[in-house]
Amino acid sequence: PLRQIEARLRDSVFQRVHRNAIVNVNHVRKMTPLTSQRWLLTLSNGQEFIVSKRLASTVRQIVQW
Repeated sequence: PLRQIEARLRDSVFQRVHRNAIVNVNHVRKMTPLTSQRWLLTLSNGQEFIVSKRLASTVRQIVQW
């Protein structure tokens, strides 16, 4: 399960952004607001992920946008 992977990656450059996604924050190239509580992350390889409402504030602090 992703929860076990997340636990092994704790205190690293990886951050959970949604219940189905963990990303390397060093590869975030753009953070676009979709709504006041939802963000779209674009990675250096072009992949896009929606940040969940619950994790939005944490991700914004870590990515420092």
